[in-house]
Amino acid sequence: MAHAQFLDEMIREYLLYRGFGPSLKAFDADLKGDKMKSFRVDKIIDQFMQFINNYDLNSLRELWGHMNKHMFSKLESHFMPSVRKLENAVLKMYLINTVVNNKPDKMTDFFIRMTPELQNQGEWREWFGFAESAVLGLLAGDYTALMRVKELETVLPYIKNPEENPIFSLHFTKQWQDTLLVSLHNFLAMIIQYMPTPTIMHHEEDANKISKLEERNESLKKRIALLLDGGPQANVTPCQVEPPQHLLDDFYVIAQENSLGESQARSFRNLIRNMSSSASPILGRKDNSGARKKTGTGRM
Repeated sequence: MAHAQFLDEMIREYLLYRGFGPSLKAFDADLKGDKMKSFRVDKIIDQFMQFINNYDLNSLRELWGHMNKHMFSKLESHFMPSVRKLENAVLKMYLINTVVNNKPDKMTDFFIRMTPELQNQGEWREWFGFAESAVLGLLAGDYTALMRVKELETVLPYIKNPEENPIFSLHFTKQWQDTLLVSLHNFLAMIIQYMPTPTIMHHEEDANKISKLEERNESLKKRIALLLDGGPQANVTPCQVEPPQHLLDDFYVIAQENSLGESQARSFRNLIRNMSSSASPILGRKDNSGARKKTGTGRM
């Protein structure tokens, strides 16, 4: 959808031409807050990274929710595990970024807000290795629950050197983070490429098809003009035109059947000739084949 920006400008020009001022202002406002960045995948990935680096969990969740509503929800069911896996990986990258940049407040905020949604998922079980009562206490404002959380060594915020812990070490590697971004980029690019598009977005493609048909039409007109002006001696490159299937009549089919019949008859005569010769049809096949080629050359 590389031409989405071109269409946006066309719509703005049309609204301005029609004098739809309020509609133009609303359209400009929507463009300014466009979460899909005119379907440019690189810009979407940059937006994800901006939210992660700025510890903006709200915007990160809103962006994923927007894509889930307008893109992922329209996919077939067998794509859903991949969508959830990518979503969890993005959230884990957010968490890892808070550890690397020493932002314990942002990490604690993430766990408090996301625990009800994530703690029962198998992929997060080892990341939420503390008692449910401690979580409920935190959500209820009982900050003494933090002491109970600290006593459990399986919780990411309270593990010393988590990059060395076998549970979390992989997520601190550049290879894992780069692989996630590439996978997310390819997944979004595939969806955008094959998702249904409105009719207006086919404008450029349809215009190119019409232009090619017009060029072909002009070329055929010139050929016909040369034939009419020069007569039978005109030097015109032949143009092979196949008749449409629905215009083939019974005579064409009969001609094809006769041609097939003649071919079968020649094959049958050759077989009889081989069988009547003294050589074996199998052992002497190569020689007989050569004889037929010479005979055919003579006929030419």
